[in-house]
Amino acid sequence: MSKKRFSPEIDYDEDEELLLDRKAKRKREREMERQRREEESRQPSKPADDTMTRVVALCQENRWREAELLCLGAIDKAVEAGTPEAAMAPQLALQKIDRSLRRQMIAAFVKKADEMPNTPES
Repeated sequence: MSKKRFSPEIDYDEDEELLLDRKAKRKREREMERQRREEESRQPSKPADDTMTRVVALCQENRWREAELLCLGAIDKAVEAGTPEAAMAPQLALQKIDRSLRRQMIAAFVKKADEMPNTPES
């Protein structure tokens, strides 16, 4: 058996070169991944025109009447299309929206009643 001559300088240089290649490769991969994420973030994906999303947005703005009309329109479309299961979500939302609309109307009525001058009845 012959022994290989061990030269620490040569072996070290080769190992270091391999290590640098791996580091460079990883760095390149990370950079490409970062660029890909940046490109995706620059191109915002438009959400689908979803009726329930619009209803939620209107409710968050306390625009109950518009939300109610939108739900009624969605229910009508689903019934006309022959898909009653698609009308289920707007129907459930309509119940809650209707309660909120009534609550808003009552609050407005009470506020107006409080603002009216107190006149004694004759």
